[in-house]
Amino acid sequence: MKKAFAYLMSIGAALIMFACEKQSIVGNAEAESLLLEKLYQEIDSLAALHTCEDRGEWRFTAIGEKACGGPAGYIAYAAESDTAAFLNKVATYTTFQRTYNKKWNVVSDCMFVVAPNRVVCEDGKPKLVWDDQLIGK
Repeated sequence: MKKAFAYLMSIGAALIMFACEKQSIVGNAEAESLLLEKLYQEIDSLAALHTCEDRGEWRFTAIGEKACGGPAGYIAYAAESDTAAFLNKVATYTTFQRTYNKKWNVVSDCMFVVAPNRVVCEDGKPKLVWDDQLIGK
């Protein structure tokens, strides 16, 4: 009987410790930042699944959101990929970053990130290109 009680107590203590540990992760800015980073890496990995051989087969989209608004950047993706799933994941990331920024009072530079003009292929990878003459240089 004493062994059963001791066993149940140790299980109970382990559950309490796990619950406290799990609770400390919820609402933690660092943990949420890591989740954002992981989601971005998933998106980047999906974009990298395709080799860039023909720039006409590539598109780009805004990704993320700066704390004061506007996209955090842009990412290229292959038109032959599952575009709907890719763009949905990008939208999820952007919404999550917007929520994170508000929740944790994130500050950033408020410079507008200009959209690229096109995608080119270099060494089998897509590269976003900004044409200087079109952005006032």
